[in-house]
Amino acid sequence: MLKEFIDFVNSVLPAVSPDFRDGAKEAITQFEKEGEQPKFMTLNPLDSLSQGDIVSSLPFVYFEKDGKQKKFFADALLINTSCHIDNKKKLTFVPVFPIEEFKGNYIDLKKNTIYDYMYISDGVLSDKFVDFGIVNTYSKQLIMTCLKNEKIKRIGSLNQLGYYFFVIKITVYLMRKEDDRTLEHRNLDCQYT
Repeated sequence: MLKEFIDFVNSVLPAVSPDFRDGAKEAITQFEKEGEQPKFMTLNPLDSLSQGDIVSSLPFVYFEKDGKQKKFFADALLINTSCHIDNKKKLTFVPVFPIEEFKGNYIDLKKNTIYDYMYISDGVLSDKFVDFGIVNTYSKQLIMTCLKNEKIKRIGSLNQLGYYFFVIKITVYLMRKEDDRTLEHRNLDCQYT
C-alpha cells in the first residue's frame, strides 16, 4: 500500500525530496521484510484534541444541485493544526465513512491513489475511509462542550507516521500541481496585472 502511495505522491508532487521518498520506501520495505504492517493510529487518543483526531458522529451539511440543504451524521477527522486548535474559535472536520459506503475502486482506495480519500488500515479507521471533499466548520466551544458532556467522543488519534501520511495526503488533495493549461493561463494573466 505505502510503496504505491509514495510513487503516486512522486508523480503528483515531484518536488518532494528524493531523500524523503527513498527513506520512506526503505522503511516500508523493512516493515514488509519483517512481515509487519505499519501502524498509523495510536492505541488510545492523545491527551488533548489534536490534528488528525477522529471524533464520533458530527452533523455535516451540504447543498444538492437544486440548492436543497442535506444533512447527515458521520464520524469526523479534525484537519486544523494543533496551534489553530489552541488559538482559534472554529474547528474544521471532514467526514469518516464506513468503507461499505464507498462507491468506486476499492483497490485504488486502499492504495490511497484517489485524491479525495484517505484509507488507513489499522485502528478505528480499518473499516472506514476519510472524505476530504466535504468540509464543515464548528464552534470550538461547541465541540469542547460536547466532548466534555460525552455527546461526542474522541475515538482515535494518528501516531507520528499516520500524521505525516495525513499531511501528505491532504497536500496532494489540496495543493497538487495544476494542469499545464491552467498554469499557462495563470502565467498570461500575471503578465498584465
